[in-house]
Amino acid sequence: MAGAVRDLAALSMRFLVHLGSNQTNLAFSPLSFHYVLVLLAAGATGDTLNQIVSFLGPSGGVAHASLASHAASGFLARGNGSEPDVRSAVGVWMDSSLQLRPDFADNVVSQFNATAQAMPFQEKPDEARVEINRWFEDKTGGLIKDLMQDSHLHSDIALVIGNALYMRGSWLRPFDPKDTEDGDFFLTDGSSVRVPFMTSEKRQRISSHPGFKVVQLPYDSGRVGGRHSFSMHIYLPDERDGLQALIRELSSDTARFLNRGAPALAVEVGDFKIPKFKVSRKVEASDLLRDMGLERPFCASHDFREMVDYSGHLAVGSVLHECVVEVDEDGTMAAAATEAQMMTGCSMRGEEPVRVDFVADHPFLFLIREDKSGIVLFAGQVANPVL
Repeated sequence: MAGAVRDLAALSMRFLVHLGSNQTNLAFSPLSFHYVLVLLAAGATGDTLNQIVSFLGPSGGVAHASLASHAASGFLARGNGSEPDVRSAVGVWMDSSLQLRPDFADNVVSQFNATAQAMPFQEKPDEARVEINRWFEDKTGGLIKDLMQDSHLHSDIALVIGNALYMRGSWLRPFDPKDTEDGDFFLTDGSSVRVPFMTSEKRQRISSHPGFKVVQLPYDSGRVGGRHSFSMHIYLPDERDGLQALIRELSSDTARFLNRGAPALAVEVGDFKIPKFKVSRKVEASDLLRDMGLERPFCASHDFREMVDYSGHLAVGSVLHECVVEVDEDGTMAAAATEAQMMTGCSMRGEEPVRVDFVADHPFLFLIREDKSGIVLFAGQVANPVL
């Protein structure tokens, strides 16, 4: 599974390269995208299957299906009351006139705990849209509302595949709100904005590298003396306009990127400041995926014949993705939703100084990872915390 985890990290960086810019706040879930792509692969054959598997990475389709299944049956299935609260749900909705192929239905239910439901896409597409939106809102703790807008569903839709991912976690070492102070956050155009900065004098897991630093902020696992299981990693370039260069550097060597994501030791801190922020992004990702090289699923063919009992051509019509990440003194709330429509017809370690400063007062990259496996759940960048 380690190879698939590296592939997912590489895919995370590819999304950052294609989605981001120095002026853009960004949040997305690589794992949520991964779920939908693995589900599409489970019902695909021929050239479409080969291209999806190639897009996911060199570890292969079996490894990526195992990674998704491992996450679904492992840390995403711990139940309410666990710390942090991390949940995922998979939904498959097919038109009332169609049926899922038995092998595909058995696969998505047994491997990914998916729910499958018939929907009146032909007769009442707007009612179907409202019900599916309600499912996404419920599964994301209310953070993702109205994922699909009016007229997004129509009578040509045969199948909708969705993943919802939700996390609410408290810091292992919370910040004291009384210590939060306003300060300048410097933008890449040379201007600045005033934002509230959280601060702490507690030891922090920080590593220093040529051109950037990384801090690892663990979430409380709820276990006395137990190992934390999830962390946020903040990658801070030394230069105020160095975010895109840092992303390109990290994307060029995923193995080093993963190693740099886990600072080895907690160190004494000097000046330590992290801004409070809330970032979100909603994107229709079809063109994005095509630009990244995934074209075949959007071409009408018989390659999805293993998914649904339909004799005509099928193609992916659209892919919607929305993500919200909110960080404050207590911890993090994050949620993501990914929805794909099937249409009939066409469509390392640095030196440890005695005391380390970490002042995130200019654009930076963040990841939320499961520590044991290294799986990236959420990723993004903060270019301007007040937007």
